[in-house]
Amino acid sequence: MKDWWKDFFKPVTGEVMFKSRAGKPTRLEVEEVLKQLRIKHPLKILDLCCGEGRHSIVFAQNGHKVVGLDYANNFLKVARKEAGQLKLPIKFIKADMKQTSRYFKKEEFDVAVSLYNSFGYFDKRSDDFKTIKEVSKVLKSNGYFVINTINGSGAKVRLKNPISMGHEVFKNLFMIDKAYLDFKKMRTHADWTIIDARKKKTSIFRGSFQQNVYSHNEMKDMLKKAGFKIVKTWGVLHGGAFDERTSWHQTILAQKIRS
Repeated sequence: MKDWWKDFFKPVTGEVMFKSRAGKPTRLEVEEVLKQLRIKHPLKILDLCCGEGRHSIVFAQNGHKVVGLDYANNFLKVARKEAGQLKLPIKFIKADMKQTSRYFKKEEFDVAVSLYNSFGYFDKRSDDFKTIKEVSKVLKSNGYFVINTINGSGAKVRLKNPISMGHEVFKNLFMIDKAYLDFKKMRTHADWTIIDARKKKTSIFRGSFQQNVYSHNEMKDMLKKAGFKIVKTWGVLHGGAFDERTSWHQTILAQKIRS
C-alpha cells in the first residue's frame, strides 16, 4: 500500500470517479468556488490533482488561465484530449503535488484549488502539511487556496463500523466498495472491486487506497501554520452547510497572508 496513488488511478477507476460527475455537477462545483472567491477579473488558477481535468476545463471556459497538475498519466491523457477538442489553452503537467514549487515560479498563481477530495494520500502526515506549504510558495500574496477533503469528525460518524456496498455505476459496470476507518491513525482504508461486463470478455479490477483524514480544527491549524487565514468553510463542494461534528466533507477557502 505504500505510495498506492502511483498505480491505483487507471482508466476504469477514472470512469467510476469522474464520469457521473461530468457536466452539470462539475459546473455547479466550479460556480460555487467562483462565487465564494468573489473575484470578477480573470485569474491564474492552479488545479492541484486535476484528475481528468473536469474542473480545469470549466474554469477555463469561465475565462480563467488554468494549469492542471496530477501524477496519473491516464488521467492527464484524457484531460489533454478533452481540452484540445474544446480548444482550451490549458497546460497539464505530471508532478507530485508535495513538490509543487519545483514546477512553477514563486507567487505565480492567484488561486490554487484542491477539489473532490484529493488531499491526504501520502503515507506520512508530514507530507500533507508539506503540500500546503508548497501551495503557499506558488500563490501570490493575498492569493486564495480552496481545499475540499474529508472531515475527520464526520468520518468517525460515517465509518463508526466498516461498510460494504455495491452498485451498478453504469450499465454492465459494477463496483463493490469496502471501507473502514483506522481510528488510531485517523486514516481511511478502501478496497474497490470493479467488474466491467460491457465487452464480450469481462474484466475485473481490484485496488486499494488509503487517506489521512483531519478534523476541521486540524485542517485550519495546518493552513494557519503555512501562512493562511481562514475565510470561509462550507460542506460538500457544490455548496451546503457544514457541521463540524457530522459533515462528511469540508471545503475551506483560505487566503495567503504572508510571503
